[in-house]
Amino acid sequence: MNTAISFKNRELAGIANTLGKFKLKGKASLGRSALIRKLASKQEEYVSDRVLIQQKYFESDKDGNLKTQDDGSEKLIPKSELSDKKDPSKLAKDSESNLNSEMGELSDDFANIDFSEYSARFKALKLSLDDYPYELEKEDAIAYERVYDQLEQAFSKGEK
Repeated sequence: MNTAISFKNRELAGIANTLGKFKLKGKASLGRSALIRKLASKQEEYVSDRVLIQQKYFESDKDGNLKTQDDGSEKLIPKSELSDKKDPSKLAKDSESNLNSEMGELSDDFANIDFSEYSARFKALKLSLDDYPYELEKEDAIAYERVYDQLEQAFSKGEK
């Protein structure tokens, strides 16, 4: 059995929110709660990494908080050496491109979640999802598929 599952960083919040809606009982519910906690922890890491990338391109105060425009727009203030020469309130095109590339890479990066300490709960969650009796649509169906596929892969390796 593989005791890790992986999701792209950009999927973490949506999966956690969808899991919270599932109607589950007993160990399956405990497994869901454990997975949501682990997803939340990975989401915090992801948000922290996003801020670190933004700090390379935008002004921040001595505490590391990103500075925003005074106009109430909450638009970040580019570092002067990276700002557009014609419009200093914007990043220069090459800086913007680099920022978008780094953010895209981070979003597509995988968050690996170890569940060895909760394997019985995660197995119950997987078994409950095997025959989940409720209809799912749109994002909920996609999140269900992602979670189920990861759990199925993790548990099928140990059963072969």
